[in-house]
Amino acid sequence: MPQRDKSIGNKGNALPLQKLLEGNYLRVMEMHEDFNSLSEVPHRHDHYELLLITKGQGSHFIDFKEYEVKPGRLYFLHPGQVHLIDRFKRHGWLIMFGEELFNKFLELHRHEDEVGILDFYTQYPFIDLEGRLVDLFQRVIAQLSAELSVEKVHAGILFHYAALLLLEANRAHQRQHPKSLADQSHRAEFHQLRQIIEANYKQEHLASFYAEKLQADIKKLNRICRESTGFTVAELLKERLLTESKVQLHTSSSSVKAISYSLGFNDPAFFGRFFKKHTGLTPAEFRELRLI
Repeated sequence: MPQRDKSIGNKGNALPLQKLLEGNYLRVMEMHEDFNSLSEVPHRHDHYELLLITKGQGSHFIDFKEYEVKPGRLYFLHPGQVHLIDRFKRHGWLIMFGEELFNKFLELHRHEDEVGILDFYTQYPFIDLEGRLVDLFQRVIAQLSAELSVEKVHAGILFHYAALLLLEANRAHQRQHPKSLADQSHRAEFHQLRQIIEANYKQEHLASFYAEKLQADIKKLNRICRESTGFTVAELLKERLLTESKVQLHTSSSSVKAISYSLGFNDPAFFGRFFKKHTGLTPAEFRELRLI
Protein backbone atom coordinates (compact mmCIF):
# COMPACT_ATOMS: atom_id res chain seq x y z
CA MET A 1 0.00 0.00 0.00
CA PRO A 2 1.38 3.46 -0.84
CA GLN A 3 2.57 5.34 2.22
CA ARG A 4 1.41 8.93 2.41
CA ASP A 5 3.74 11.69 3.58
CA LYS A 6 2.22 12.76 6.90
CA SER A 7 4.86 15.35 7.75
CA ILE A 8 3.08 18.20 5.96
CA GLY A 9 0.32 18.43 8.53
CA ASN A 10 2.77 18.90 11.37
CA LYS A 11 4.21 22.20 10.19
CA GLY A 12 3.19 25.55 11.62
CA ASN A 13 1.62 24.40 14.87
CA ALA A 14 0.22 27.89 15.55
CA LEU A 15 -2.39 27.38 12.83
CA PRO A 16 -5.86 26.24 13.95
CA LEU A 17 -6.48 22.60 13.01
CA GLN A 18 -10.02 21.95 11.81
CA LYS A 19 -11.04 18.47 12.99
CA LEU A 20 -14.29 17.80 11.17
CA LEU A 21 -13.83 14.08 10.47
CA GLU A 22 -14.09 13.24 14.20
CA GLY A 23 -12.79 9.71 13.77
CA ASN A 24 -15.32 8.75 11.10
CA TYR A 25 -14.43 6.77 7.98
CA LEU A 26 -16.19 9.36 5.82
CA ARG A 27 -18.45 12.35 6.45
CA VAL A 28 -20.69 14.46 4.20
CA MET A 29 -21.56 17.96 5.41
CA GLU A 30 -23.63 20.69 3.84
CA MET A 31 -21.81 24.03 3.62
CA HIS A 32 -23.55 27.39 3.91
CA GLU A 33 -22.62 30.99 4.72
CA ASP A 34 -22.44 30.43 8.49
CA PHE A 35 -21.05 26.90 8.25
CA ASN A 36 -17.93 27.40 10.34
CA SER A 37 -16.27 30.64 11.43
CA LEU A 38 -12.88 28.87 11.40
CA SER A 39 -13.15 28.68 7.60
CA GLU A 40 -12.63 32.45 7.49
CA VAL A 41 -9.17 32.35 9.09
CA PRO A 42 -6.14 30.41 7.81
CA HIS A 43 -6.36 26.85 9.16
CA ARG A 44 -5.35 23.31 8.37
CA HIS A 45 -7.42 20.14 8.06
CA ASP A 46 -6.66 16.72 9.53
CA HIS A 47 -8.35 14.98 6.59
CA TYR A 48 -8.71 14.82 2.81
CA GLU A 49 -11.61 16.82 1.45
CA LEU A 50 -13.66 17.26 -1.70
CA LEU A 51 -15.32 20.69 -1.55
CA LEU A 52 -18.11 21.31 -4.06
CA ILE A 53 -19.54 24.82 -4.53
CA THR A 54 -23.16 24.84 -5.72
CA LYS A 55 -24.06 28.50 -5.12
CA GLY A 56 -22.17 31.75 -4.53
CA GLN A 57 -19.03 33.46 -5.70
CA GLY A 58 -15.94 34.65 -3.85
CA SER A 59 -12.37 33.68 -3.07
CA HIS A 60 -10.81 30.46 -1.83
CA PHE A 61 -7.21 30.44 -0.58
CA ILE A 62 -5.06 27.29 -0.55
CA ASP A 63 -1.50 27.66 0.73
CA PHE A 64 -2.02 31.44 0.38
CA LYS A 65 -2.79 31.19 -3.34
CA GLU A 66 -6.13 32.71 -4.34
CA TYR A 67 -8.64 30.81 -6.47
CA GLU A 68 -12.08 31.81 -7.70
CA VAL A 69 -15.16 30.29 -6.11
CA LYS A 70 -18.11 29.74 -8.42
CA PRO A 71 -21.00 27.29 -8.82
CA GLY A 72 -19.95 23.88 -10.09
CA ARG A 73 -16.33 24.16 -8.97
CA LEU A 74 -14.91 21.19 -7.08
CA TYR A 75 -11.72 21.44 -4.99
CA PHE A 76 -9.55 18.68 -3.55
CA LEU A 77 -7.65 19.43 -0.32
CA HIS A 78 -4.88 17.43 1.32
CA PRO A 79 -4.29 17.17 5.07
CA GLY A 80 -2.05 19.98 6.24
CA GLN A 81 -2.72 22.44 3.43
CA VAL A 82 -3.41 26.00 4.59
CA HIS A 83 -7.00 26.77 3.71
CA LEU A 84 -9.48 29.65 3.94
CA ILE A 85 -12.81 30.62 2.35
CA ASP A 86 -14.01 34.23 2.41
CA ARG A 87 -17.41 34.89 3.94
CA PHE A 88 -20.04 35.26 1.25
CA LYS A 89 -23.48 33.87 0.42
CA ARG A 90 -22.59 30.34 -0.51
CA HIS A 91 -23.77 26.77 -0.56
CA GLY A 92 -21.98 23.53 -1.19
CA TRP A 93 -20.95 20.13 0.08
CA LEU A 94 -17.92 18.77 1.94
CA ILE A 95 -16.94 15.12 1.52
CA MET A 96 -14.27 14.29 4.09
CA PHE A 97 -12.25 11.11 4.59
CA GLY A 98 -9.01 10.00 6.19
CA GLU A 99 -5.88 8.00 5.46
CA GLU A 100 -7.64 4.63 5.64
CA LEU A 101 -9.96 5.34 2.73
CA PHE A 102 -7.37 7.23 0.67
CA ASN A 103 -4.68 4.56 1.07
CA LYS A 104 -7.16 1.86 0.04
CA PHE A 105 -8.06 3.94 -3.03
CA LEU A 106 -4.38 4.29 -4.01
CA GLU A 107 -3.76 0.59 -3.41
CA LEU A 108 -6.39 -0.19 -6.05
CA HIS A 109 -5.58 2.75 -8.34
CA ARG A 110 -1.83 3.31 -8.09
CA HIS A 111 -1.72 5.25 -11.37
CA GLU A 112 -3.84 8.00 -9.74
CA ASP A 113 -1.26 8.73 -7.04
CA GLU A 114 -0.08 12.37 -7.10
CA VAL A 115 -1.45 13.14 -10.54
CA GLY A 116 -4.31 15.36 -11.67
CA ILE A 117 -6.45 16.83 -8.93
CA LEU A 118 -4.74 14.53 -6.39
CA ASP A 119 -1.33 16.11 -7.05
CA PHE A 120 -0.30 18.09 -3.96
CA TYR A 121 1.65 20.52 -6.17
CA THR A 122 -0.88 21.06 -8.94
CA GLN A 123 -1.44 24.68 -9.94
CA TYR A 124 -5.11 23.81 -10.43
CA PRO A 125 -6.48 22.04 -7.32
CA PHE A 126 -9.98 22.08 -8.81
CA ILE A 127 -12.22 21.09 -11.70
CA ASP A 128 -15.43 22.63 -13.01
CA LEU A 129 -18.29 20.16 -13.15
CA GLU A 130 -19.97 20.17 -16.53
CA GLY A 131 -22.33 17.96 -18.49
CA ARG A 132 -23.04 14.58 -16.94
CA LEU A 133 -20.66 15.24 -14.02
CA VAL A 134 -23.10 17.70 -12.46
CA ASP A 135 -25.80 15.06 -12.19
CA LEU A 136 -23.35 12.31 -11.22
CA PHE A 137 -21.90 14.24 -8.28
CA GLN A 138 -25.35 15.27 -7.05
CA ARG A 139 -26.57 11.67 -7.17
CA VAL A 140 -23.49 10.21 -5.48
CA ILE A 141 -23.56 12.84 -2.70
CA ALA A 142 -27.24 11.98 -2.14
CA GLN A 143 -26.37 8.26 -1.99
CA LEU A 144 -23.51 8.88 0.44
CA SER A 145 -25.80 10.93 2.68
CA ALA A 146 -28.46 8.21 2.56
CA GLU A 147 -25.96 5.48 3.46
CA LEU A 148 -24.58 7.52 6.35
CA SER A 149 -28.09 7.88 7.77
CA VAL A 150 -28.77 4.13 8.16
CA GLU A 151 -28.24 2.31 11.43
CA LYS A 152 -25.48 0.04 10.17
CA VAL A 153 -23.32 1.96 7.71
CA HIS A 154 -21.53 -0.20 5.10
CA ALA A 155 -17.93 1.05 4.79
CA GLY A 156 -17.50 -0.73 1.46
CA ILE A 157 -20.39 1.19 -0.08
CA LEU A 158 -18.96 4.48 1.19
CA PHE A 159 -15.56 3.58 -0.24
CA HIS A 160 -16.83 2.75 -3.72
CA TYR A 161 -18.93 5.91 -3.96
CA ALA A 162 -15.94 8.01 -2.84
CA ALA A 163 -13.63 6.16 -5.25
CA LEU A 164 -16.03 6.89 -8.11
CA LEU A 165 -15.92 10.62 -7.32
CA LEU A 166 -12.11 10.64 -7.12
CA LEU A 167 -11.70 8.76 -10.39
CA GLU A 168 -14.19 10.98 -12.22
CA ALA A 169 -12.63 14.14 -10.77
CA ASN A 170 -9.14 13.07 -11.78
CA ARG A 171 -10.20 12.18 -15.32
CA ALA A 172 -11.91 15.57 -15.66
CA HIS A 173 -8.85 17.33 -14.25
CA GLN A 174 -6.54 15.78 -16.81
CA ARG A 175 -8.95 16.85 -19.54
CA GLN A 176 -9.42 20.42 -18.24
CA HIS A 177 -5.80 20.99 -17.16
CA PRO A 178 -3.64 18.75 -19.38
CA LYS A 179 0.08 18.48 -18.83
CA SER A 180 2.83 15.98 -19.48
CA LEU A 181 3.16 13.45 -16.68
CA ALA A 182 6.37 12.09 -15.23
CA ASP A 183 6.76 8.36 -15.74
CA GLN A 184 6.27 6.04 -12.75
CA SER A 185 9.98 5.81 -11.85
CA HIS A 186 10.34 9.59 -11.88
CA ARG A 187 7.19 10.04 -9.81
CA ALA A 188 8.69 7.73 -7.17
CA GLU A 189 11.88 9.79 -7.13
CA PHE A 190 9.89 13.02 -6.85
CA HIS A 191 7.87 11.64 -3.94
CA GLN A 192 11.14 10.87 -2.16
CA LEU A 193 12.41 14.38 -2.94
CA ARG A 194 9.22 15.89 -1.51
CA GLN A 195 9.64 13.94 1.74
CA ILE A 196 13.26 15.09 2.10
CA ILE A 197 12.25 18.71 1.42
CA GLU A 198 9.55 18.56 4.12
CA ALA A 199 12.04 17.21 6.63
CA ASN A 200 14.82 19.69 5.84
CA TYR A 201 13.54 22.85 4.10
CA LYS A 202 13.86 25.04 7.21
CA GLN A 203 17.52 24.21 7.62
CA GLU A 204 18.68 23.47 4.08
CA HIS A 205 17.93 26.09 1.42
CA LEU A 206 20.27 24.89 -1.35
CA ALA A 207 19.20 22.50 -4.09
CA SER A 208 22.61 20.82 -3.99
CA PHE A 209 21.82 19.42 -0.52
CA TYR A 210 18.81 17.52 -1.89
CA ALA A 211 20.69 16.25 -4.91
CA GLU A 212 23.37 14.89 -2.59
CA LYS A 213 20.79 13.27 -0.28
CA LEU A 214 19.25 11.50 -3.26
CA GLN A 215 22.62 10.80 -4.85
CA ALA A 216 21.28 12.34 -8.04
CA ASP A 217 22.65 14.73 -10.63
CA ILE A 218 21.12 18.20 -10.07
CA LYS A 219 20.18 18.51 -13.76
CA LYS A 220 18.31 15.21 -13.63
CA LEU A 221 16.63 16.17 -10.36
CA ASN A 222 15.51 19.50 -11.82
CA ARG A 223 14.08 17.69 -14.85
CA ILE A 224 12.13 15.30 -12.61
CA CYS A 225 10.92 18.19 -10.48
CA ARG A 226 9.75 20.16 -13.54
CA GLU A 227 7.86 17.13 -14.86
CA SER A 228 5.95 16.86 -11.59
CA THR A 229 5.45 20.51 -10.62
CA GLY A 230 6.71 22.86 -13.32
CA PHE A 231 9.33 24.10 -10.82
CA THR A 232 13.04 23.44 -10.38
CA VAL A 233 14.20 22.16 -6.99
CA ALA A 234 15.32 25.68 -6.00
CA GLU A 235 11.94 27.13 -7.03
CA LEU A 236 10.09 24.43 -5.08
CA LEU A 237 12.16 25.22 -1.99
CA LYS A 238 11.41 28.93 -2.45
CA GLU A 239 7.66 28.26 -2.64
CA ARG A 240 7.77 26.06 0.46
CA LEU A 241 9.66 28.69 2.46
CA LEU A 242 7.34 31.47 1.30
CA THR A 243 4.23 29.51 2.26
CA GLU A 244 5.54 28.75 5.74
CA SER A 245 6.73 32.35 6.11
CA LYS A 246 3.22 33.60 5.36
CA VAL A 247 1.68 31.09 7.74
CA GLN A 248 3.91 32.16 10.61
CA LEU A 249 3.55 35.89 9.91
CA HIS A 250 -0.25 35.59 9.92
CA THR A 251 -0.70 33.19 12.82
CA SER A 252 2.27 33.58 15.17
CA SER A 253 2.96 36.33 17.69
CA SER A 254 6.71 35.76 17.25
CA SER A 255 8.81 38.65 16.01
CA VAL A 256 9.94 38.77 12.39
CA LYS A 257 13.45 38.19 13.67
CA ALA A 258 12.40 35.02 15.51
CA ILE A 259 10.49 33.77 12.49
CA SER A 260 13.47 34.33 10.23
CA TYR A 261 15.67 32.25 12.56
CA SER A 262 13.04 29.49 12.77
CA LEU A 263 13.11 29.23 8.97
CA GLY A 264 16.87 28.87 8.83
CA PHE A 265 17.85 32.42 7.92
CA ASN A 266 20.91 33.47 9.91
CA ASP A 267 20.37 37.13 9.02
CA PRO A 268 16.85 38.61 9.50
CA ALA A 269 17.72 41.31 6.96
CA PHE A 270 18.36 38.62 4.33
CA PHE A 271 15.01 37.02 5.19
CA GLY A 272 13.37 40.43 4.70
CA ARG A 273 14.98 40.85 1.27
CA PHE A 274 14.03 37.29 0.28
CA PHE A 275 10.41 37.81 1.31
CA LYS A 276 10.05 41.21 -0.38
CA LYS A 277 11.68 40.00 -3.60
CA HIS A 278 9.06 37.30 -4.03
CA THR A 279 5.96 39.01 -2.57
CA GLY A 280 6.55 42.72 -3.11
CA LEU A 281 6.04 43.32 0.64
CA THR A 282 8.30 43.33 3.68
CA PRO A 283 7.40 40.74 6.34
CA ALA A 284 6.05 43.54 8.55
CA GLU A 285 3.91 44.93 5.71
CA PHE A 286 2.52 41.47 4.96
CA ARG A 287 1.67 40.95 8.62
CA GLU A 288 -0.25 44.25 8.72
CA LEU A 289 -2.00 43.72 5.39
CA ARG A 290 -4.78 41.32 6.36
CA LEU A 291 -5.69 40.22 2.88
CA ILE A 292 -7.32 37.09 4.24
